[in-house]
Amino acid sequence: MTVILIPCKNLDRGKSRLAGCLTPRSRRALCEFFLCRTLDIATQAVTPRQVRLVTSDPRVETIAQDYGVAVIPDRGGGLNAALESGRQHILAEGAGQAGLVLPIDLPLATPAELGKVASAAGEVVIVPDEARTGTNVLRLGATAFPRFRFSFGVRSYAAHCAEARAGGFEAVTVEAPSLAFDVDRPDQYRRWAPENPAWNQAGR
Repeated sequence: MTVILIPCKNLDRGKSRLAGCLTPRSRRALCEFFLCRTLDIATQAVTPRQVRLVTSDPRVETIAQDYGVAVIPDRGGGLNAALESGRQHILAEGAGQAGLVLPIDLPLATPAELGKVASAAGEVVIVPDEARTGTNVLRLGATAFPRFRFSFGVRSYAAHCAEARAGGFEAVTVEAPSLAFDVDRPDQYRRWAPENPAWNQAGR
């Protein structure tokens, strides 16, 4: 069984690189919009009991509970530390788990594409971002999941490929345009926002 692990920082601190085009209030609203969409997609791709969310934000915890998703406390230390906490909780629930790391800022993601990655063969499956420098989705099989080192951040795609090789695994790269697009910079926001009426109607 694959467990989807979704990290989400405090909503007030998300998307800081969009400060040039969005107010703090709008950035918080965008993060909540992305979170709800991600939980909706994840719980369609797999069952809610196969989804975990790592956060320190009480509001995020409440939203996750609305979707029937269990929450793991984020003790701080950054994204990779949060994912490590999530992994340890998942492993403590039972052996033989595969894990899939899913960020909240993939606004074109679909349940079908996510489901394909979740069920993909291979111990290390990576969906890179459009530039093929970052890692947008990382799926680890039951053998790799307990010991694979998370290296999200600058040039994480190369780092995760190297970690796979170091562990004796083949890194399977999946080209999925709907999962490769993320919203992290103003130019990406401007590409996405005008074509998304749901976000525009939500009120920026």
